Amino acid sequence: MKFPLGKKGLVLLGAIGGAAAFWRVRSKRREQEEREWEAEVAEAIEQGQAAGAAVTEGS
Repeated sequence: MKFPLGKKGLVLLGAIGGAAAFWRVRSKRREQEEREWEAEVAEAIEQGQAAGAAVTEGS
């Protein structure tokens, strides 16, 4: 099978494919980190509300 742009075109196609795969993995990792951070913030808010409620009930 003959590639239209030759060896350089094939290398370029591989580089573009590799960059796209890297970008996808990085994007998914970033989304996962954002979800984890949001969960930590939500948990901290809940703990703060519980602590505030405990202090006001104790007074």
